[in-house]
Amino acid sequence: MSKKIKKFIALLVIVFFTASIFVGCGQSNSTQQESQEAKQQEEVKKTGELRLATDWPYPFHGNPFGPGGIGGAWWFAYEPFAYYIPQTGEYIPRLAESWKVEGNKVTVNLRKDAKFSDGEPFTSKDVINTVNLIQAMWQWPYDIESVEAPDDNTVIFTLSKTASSSFVHTLLTDGAMASLAPVHVYGDFAKSAQEVADLGKKIFYLQAEGKSVPEDVKTEYDKKSEKLRKQVNDFSPFKTLGKLPVVGAFEPVKVTQSEMVLEANKYYWAYPQMKIDKVVFKKWSSNEFVWASLISNEIDAAHPTMPKDVVEQLSTLNPKLHVITVSDLSDIALVFNFKKPLFKDVNLRKAIAYVLDKNKIRDVSVWQANSYEDYADGILKSMEAKWITQDTLQKLTKYNTDAAVAEEILKNAGYKKVGDTWQQSNGQPVAFTLSVYGPHNDWVLAAKEVAQQLNNFGFKVEMKLIPEGMRDQVMRSGDYDAAIEFGSAWWGYPHPLTGYQRLYDGDVSAITNFPAKDKYSTPWGELSPYDLTLELQKNLQDQNKAIEIIQQLAYITNEYLPVIPLYEKVLPIYYNDGYRVKGWPAEDDAIWSLAPGGIERVYDLLITTGKLVPAK
Repeated sequence: MSKKIKKFIALLVIVFFTASIFVGCGQSNSTQQESQEAKQQEEVKKTGELRLATDWPYPFHGNPFGPGGIGGAWWFAYEPFAYYIPQTGEYIPRLAESWKVEGNKVTVNLRKDAKFSDGEPFTSKDVINTVNLIQAMWQWPYDIESVEAPDDNTVIFTLSKTASSSFVHTLLTDGAMASLAPVHVYGDFAKSAQEVADLGKKIFYLQAEGKSVPEDVKTEYDKKSEKLRKQVNDFSPFKTLGKLPVVGAFEPVKVTQSEMVLEANKYYWAYPQMKIDKVVFKKWSSNEFVWASLISNEIDAAHPTMPKDVVEQLSTLNPKLHVITVSDLSDIALVFNFKKPLFKDVNLRKAIAYVLDKNKIRDVSVWQANSYEDYADGILKSMEAKWITQDTLQKLTKYNTDAAVAEEILKNAGYKKVGDTWQQSNGQPVAFTLSVYGPHNDWVLAAKEVAQQLNNFGFKVEMKLIPEGMRDQVMRSGDYDAAIEFGSAWWGYPHPLTGYQRLYDGDVSAITNFPAKDKYSTPWGELSPYDLTLELQKNLQDQNKAIEIIQQLAYITNEYLPVIPLYEKVLPIYYNDGYRVKGWPAEDDAIWSLAPGGIERVYDLLITTGKLVPAK
């Protein structure tokens, strides 16, 4: 038995012992356990309860704009206009019954039966107040130029000239956009919020057009913004009102340091379909605590990182516990600082891609992840079949681990191996520092393996830890040679456009300085990935044109390697089937792909559609 399993079982014993203290001390262990299980089963029949783990601010204020927001209760309390299922491309209406896009106008028809948990109706006025407050408090999203309400159940958004075509997706699916600030709760801030939002947009649009902002406008904005921010941050609905009126399916009603209890919103539009009327969150104090809580039936679902040997014992430790993995819509990559002359040579980057054993890197870092043992096309491995044609795949170089190919590439490019060390054509060794953010343990493990493999091949690579809190500063200042970082992430709008924007005109581009505006040789001619990304954004609605552009971007990304993807980050989801609840979807159900960015949406959708029910 491994040390991890022994440690885990010891922890599990502690959890059981702690729980037993509250049952009583006068019974034998077996009788006590039988009594506890009988009591738990009786509670299950009475309550229809789902138990999860998360974090939240304490003391709990119930203010989404305050420090920590409302923690993991977010997706239960606030509801977007729609959910989006990445695997199928399907939008599922929630607070919106329907919507239409006409040019820069988006008309959303609200549900007429939606109400807050205190019985107040949800109307277009609540949406307008929410947009004003988030623009005033968060300086986002200025993509919304204005909001109109022709009637209580209709909202018309006018988008700015600078708004991306993908912003419509954000508008429909972001949980903050529709229901964060009901008028009957945040009405005292409505006028000030609108003034600050309007001033903020004015400044933003002037700057976007390259115009100067009048000093009096800046002064007025700073003064009003600071005053509003203090007033809103000091507001505690949970304390002031004694409750937190929400339009979502569940309202927080009791919050301690160790437990948060949510009860069903009896006015919720889908309440008649719901069979679960309580959600209880346990404090996510550590991964080990969550492991033990899952196996001891204290919680019903969670997504901690578990060691491989623990997962292999799950069927023995708790036969009711199942695990699936879904894409977390991001990959971990080796990125380069293109201001460093060494990495401007695509031959060196290709050699590195052949040297690295991505499967081994994956195994030592996040063993459940999808590795990139072949292509580096900028498309998430789990989505590759959907977006890349077979014809394109045949055009792409396959970077299977092959040291001999790497050596041939280097020799043909003028590198030579002297003793055990590869040298550049100028006689200097191929030497660089590999930086990695220290607090991300899985990244550190990946970096150690990458450095070891490259050193074994004959490069001189030294690993350097980035201190906690310094990651953005180090990466954006360019104070690194190569690094482990997020690569082609699809967060926000799960589409290839999002990943390519990161690589060629976004976060990754800003830290690597890859020359994306240069033109590169492709089977379709000389093309610029920066221009192609802009073209893709303009043609999202034209499926055929979009697919054509994606093939071109995939080719450039694979052949010129702005980054080398190592593995696709995945989300392992553990769920307890049949103890407290049942009705979990099959492992291949597309609903699981909703989990990245807010796994509570999966639980919420399963409950509100009546699929998740108490175990009998």
